[in-house]
Amino acid sequence: MALYSDFRIASEQAVFATAFAKRGLIAEHGIAWMLPRIVGHANATDLLLTSRKIDAAEALRMGLVNRVVAGDRLLPEALALARTLSTEVSPRSVHVMKRQLWEAPYQTLGEAVALANTEMFTSIQSEDFREGVAHFQERRPARFTGR
Repeated sequence: MALYSDFRIASEQAVFATAFAKRGLIAEHGIAWMLPRIVGHANATDLLLTSRKIDAAEALRMGLVNRVVAGDRLLPEALALARTLSTEVSPRSVHVMKRQLWEAPYQTLGEAVALANTEMFTSIQSEDFREGVAHFQERRPARFTGR
């Protein structure tokens, strides 16, 4: 389920494995679709077919996790990230950029640029853009509404 997360933070002690092949199973829940998009085809093939365990450092090198922290820092780091996402960035911007990230692999560069240009025009007209400029100029915390 972690593969479906936007961010994956692991403690230094974390160990990862896909044990399917060792159990006579297949890659379930869309893992064969998600894993190559996160770690690349070669790494996904390695992890799925061998079922070998990897440590947090290797998971970070291959892009399976975004960050590795000391075990006692895991919860504080995750909470700090959640706080940043909930208070410092526009929910509207996050929504649009997540959609762009998921659609881009199925678009040509021209299609992606055209969509981005349309979305930028809409963004410039949004309440969140006005708030983004205002909180920067007034040197105060943002109060984004997602509109």
